[in-house]
Amino acid sequence: MRKKLLSSLLAGSLCLTLCLPFTAYADGQKVVTLGADLTEDQKTAVLKYFGVLGQDIRTLTINNQDEREHLGSYVPIEQIGTRTYSCALVNPTASGGIQVKTANLSWVTSNMIATTLSTSGVVNCDVLAASPFEVSGTGALTGIIMAYETASGTTLDPVKKELATQELITTGNIANEVGQEQATSIVNEIKIEVIQGQVVEPEKVEVVDEKQQTQQVELSQEDKDLLTDLMTQIADQQYDYDEMKDTLERVEENVSSINDNVDSINDKMDSLQTEAGTEAAPSESETETEPETIDPA
Repeated sequence: MRKKLLSSLLAGSLCLTLCLPFTAYADGQKVVTLGADLTEDQKTAVLKYFGVLGQDIRTLTINNQDEREHLGSYVPIEQIGTRTYSCALVNPTASGGIQVKTANLSWVTSNMIATTLSTSGVVNCDVLAASPFEVSGTGALTGIIMAYETASGTTLDPVKKELATQELITTGNIANEVGQEQATSIVNEIKIEVIQGQVVEPEKVEVVDEKQQTQQVELSQEDKDLLTDLMTQIADQQYDYDEMKDTLERVEENVSSINDNVDSINDKMDSLQTEAGTEAAPSESETETEPETIDPA
């Protein structure tokens, strides 16, 4: 089931990537995460691409052990791999919700990062996640929460951070049956209704689940149970909808505009790959969460 989860997430990942790079990071302290297994030339190329080369900026190095500690309970170890290459630039902001852009990440998507941060309790933040060559992005995903806490000087609620990972896995399980686009839409729309309506009773959460599923697609009983459990826990946290509105609506916009973004994906990282060089690109046995081969369609 977990391997199917990764394959389903991969199928929709590049389509959810937005145009690069960010136009501005203005509101807070920036923190960069770098994959521990990048060469010095590759690190320099990434920092240049992020627009922070030569700046006095806090840097965190993320290694494979960090990935295993943060994701090992949810992602098979053989999928995490033995090396860490993907990087992130994280900047807490004062407004604007959570805005994420990714490049050269084959599993981790912009929506995945945005919803993870949102459910973890982050309200406003800009994130740019990338690698000099294509990898899954588990290293960037691992480092982003750590970078946010470092940049903001706050520690996020551990219950909400655990819930964010559960949301990621639940969406992946549903994606096995209905596809990534529809799974993301189902989970996000139910999440909006639960948070906006301050639905807290489990039986009412189940009614919301059934209503949204009827409008979109029929799910298996297993997926219904996973979704109801997730949303019951989300409701119990009493999130502020007004704080999350921008981010939740942006996820919906990303899902609805997938086809508009496909054509712009291929050329995004050419300059970064040229500067970093490809001679040190990882083998399949080493790289972060190398996904299974999927049907090109």
